[in-house]
Amino acid sequence: MRMIIVALAALAGFAPTVASQPSGIARRVDAVRDGSVSMRFASVPGVCGDGAGSTWTRNGSSDSWRGCITGPVHVVIGRADNATVSVRTTIGDSRRSSDNDLGIVSAPDAARYLLELAHSLGGRNASEAVSAAALADSANLSSEFVSLVQDASVAVDTRQQALFWLGQTRIPTSDLSRLYEGLKPVGLREHFVFVMSQRRDETAIDKLIDIASHDADRDIRKNAMYWLGQTNNPRAVKFLRDLVTR
Repeated sequence: MRMIIVALAALAGFAPTVASQPSGIARRVDAVRDGSVSMRFASVPGVCGDGAGSTWTRNGSSDSWRGCITGPVHVVIGRADNATVSVRTTIGDSRRSSDNDLGIVSAPDAARYLLELAHSLGGRNASEAVSAAALADSANLSSEFVSLVQDASVAVDTRQQALFWLGQTRIPTSDLSRLYEGLKPVGLREHFVFVMSQRRDETAIDKLIDIASHDADRDIRKNAMYWLGQTNNPRAVKFLRDLVTR
């Protein structure tokens, strides 16, 4: 199973981040016309993998994790005709897999580079870039995830993935909530309901009740009701009971 943070003052004014100049990692990758570039960086605690592409999270010690290798995030970037064409991620694979090996790099710098790269990639490659960034240790990525979520030129599944990981950051629930009105694709709005349901604080309950009451899409309203029912929050229970007895 492929896996699986400075608070924002307000989200309404966010636009995709545009660097004034390429990062050090970007310059080194872009210097390779054809071939591959590899780099490794520290992963968040509790992440391990099989060294071949599968990644898990682990909590505590368990015999079931004996074959799960801990170690750095290992990313290999494929290049062709001066463009990045692929991204592949493993955990615990320390082999030198490229003639252009950047070695150990800053985890936050690598994560921001990969999320910027995800804006221009698609399919599995974008997914690999987002996953690798999310696994980077000590990276405060709220604004970068917001930028990706709000980029209408990016595939919906990539934006959904970015939205999920945004929900795992320390972004205040009130700021996360304000993203909803700008989300146009139904699939992204549905995924927002799930992401908000994982917060379980009163601000999240307020937003789910608002969606369940007022969203124009019947299926999204039903989805919000479902997740409210899973919270066991007294206000959520009362809201759902009142709907039934109206």
